[in-house]
Amino acid sequence: MLSSIAVAAGGACGALARYFVSQRLNGEIPWGTFCVNIFGSFLLGWYVVNEGREILDSLYAAGFLGALTTFSTLQFEVVTLYKKDKRKVLFYLVLTYTLGLIAAWTGFLAAAKI
Repeated sequence: MLSSIAVAAGGACGALARYFVSQRLNGEIPWGTFCVNIFGSFLLGWYVVNEGREILDSLYAAGFLGALTTFSTLQFEVVTLYKKDKRKVLFYLVLTYTLGLIAAWTGFLAAAKI
């Protein structure tokens, strides 16, 4: 029960953070979603080194980072971008997935050295 509450609390904070960043940065290209996904990938990579505390895993990893970084928002914005400018979609997707993997790996390596 406590883990469920932790996921809900973390999820609410992560969703609000994503919303506010997207409101400030989204324009012709959805840079807000891009930024939260890259930053969230880094944080999740960092967190993997220190996982194993049930409540913190629920609050931070499943809740906050799960809501902050969202695959469904990415896909929605890719389809929307495709409708507006087909040429930018491939650039956006390659940049998002490549930098997301690099950010997650960098976070993991950085946390492992501490």
